[in-house]
Amino acid sequence: MARKGISVFVTVLIIFFTNNFVHAEKNMCDVPDIGTISPGDYKTKFSMTNYWQGALKGINTNNSDRISGLYDFDICYLLGAKEHNEGLGDYALLEISTQSSFGHGVTDSKVGSFFNLNEGAKGDYGFIVDKLFVEFTSFNRLVTVNIGKIDSIDYFDHSAAANEYKDQFYAYPLVQTDNIPFPSKGLGIRAQYDPSPFWYAEAYIGDAKASSRETGFNTTFGDDPEYFSIGEIGIRPNFFDMSGTYRFMLWHESEDKSYLDGSGQTKNNNTGFAVSFDQQLSEKLTGFFRYGWANDKVTEEEDFFSFGGQIEGLFDGRKDDVFGIGYARGLRSCDGLASTSAREIDLIETYYKIKVNDNVEISPDIQVVTNPGGLKSESPATVFGIRGRIKF
Repeated sequence: MARKGISVFVTVLIIFFTNNFVHAEKNMCDVPDIGTISPGDYKTKFSMTNYWQGALKGINTNNSDRISGLYDFDICYLLGAKEHNEGLGDYALLEISTQSSFGHGVTDSKVGSFFNLNEGAKGDYGFIVDKLFVEFTSFNRLVTVNIGKIDSIDYFDHSAAANEYKDQFYAYPLVQTDNIPFPSKGLGIRAQYDPSPFWYAEAYIGDAKASSRETGFNTTFGDDPEYFSIGEIGIRPNFFDMSGTYRFMLWHESEDKSYLDGSGQTKNNNTGFAVSFDQQLSEKLTGFFRYGWANDKVTEEEDFFSFGGQIEGLFDGRKDDVFGIGYARGLRSCDGLASTSAREIDLIETYYKIKVNDNVEISPDIQVVTNPGGLKSESPATVFGIRGRIKF
């Protein structure tokens, strides 16, 4: 029934999309994150992000330095746009994203951190089509819909100061709420309702078994599909001309999960919640806070929180540089935890992003990791890194 319902919903969206944009005229349109473009035209985006990291202490300090990197190439093709005197009418956009990666970072083999210390170290693979979707709006951009192979992290649990591993923090717990079980890039549908500058609401449902290296049709529409869904409500107050966004999230996964206590029991329809706040505190300083809760019977990390901030233009004459510092803590489930294992896991990270020009950035980084290997007996490890990014 779930598969049938999703298929019907997708068909309705396609019909709606076709009726609204098939006869659209060639009007200039301002598309978020793309810029001004007209129907039938396309724009490309390319970035190369390389990391070097080395560790002191940890579970294995021999030859501890590691190099990793990502190459991203996107094509954005405007299918249609409705006329608007300011270029802000409804539009339909096709986006194809390809990615290549190399290197595994220092997390598992050297430091043994419970946390992922480098979200940009994704392993070794050649160029793959990791995202392919249509984005279209309706009712003068009141509603935005994305359908296809998408990444739910692109839309949920964001933060102005802690959101992007390519130019902010390296570590995943300072990029997202660590105990939300976001799936890999896969087939899904996301819709956002944005009625005013003060608030918005959005929701997503997609393949919980997704793999960014596969099309996803087998797992999404196979004999035993499993889905991940998330909803988010955000408010955007303006205190004394200081902007902020306060996000409240509820997530659900239909996947059967085994109890951590080894009892052999399983639980389906697992649910959790999270919040993500960011607030501008001064002209240069923005703070952030995240908290997430998950069921400790089936989720290894029961509670998670992080906080920190970023300062733009810390030094005179360097207004585009950014200094960031963040702290993350995870509280592991007691079920199945060995007596030698640490329950509380901590991470501190600080970076300084040097903007060389509009296309080049260099970011030195330091991380301090407690309890490497998840063991009480291990002394904290220090991880040094430097990131270089070129983008066009």
